Amino acid sequence: MTGVQRIIGRGHNPRPTSRPPSGLVASGVVELAAGALSGWVYAAVMYDDGARKLGIRSTARIRQWHLDLVALGTSTIALGLAVPDAPKGVRHTLAVGAWSNAMMFLPLAYRPELIQHPAYRALGLASFVTTSVGFSGMAAVALARVTATRGSARG
Repeated sequence: MTGVQRIIGRGHNPRPTSRPPSGLVASGVVELAAGALSGWVYAAVMYDDGARKLGIRSTARIRQWHLDLVALGTSTIALGLAVPDAPKGVRHTLAVGAWSNAMMFLPLAYRPELIQHPAYRALGLASFVTTSVGFSGMAAVALARVTATRGSARG
């Protein structure tokens, strides 16, 4: 028995029984996993002189990075499952926004003064816009589908 079989159980059938996850869901799963792994970094910087050893000047930004990866990864998974087959542009916008928004905190852990740099601010604004458009776009698709379903049920 392989290590994977031991972890997932003897009776697990490795053949897919349903369609594979969408790219959006897979992106969210990877982001959530990155969030789980970033917890190790957060733990390291909270003890002794771990932050100094890693060159981190703001442990609060590591916490924000960690929590954003977890929250946005989870949200991306949820929306990818709740609104399957949303338009490609909406899905891609959400994925890019979710990753970029979370990752914007990491540079600030090392260089907190970047928050004042015009290039950082421009990237931050672009990230917030992208995330907002992605989440709002998914909401619009979901509402349109609900409305269309209710309208066709009456006819």
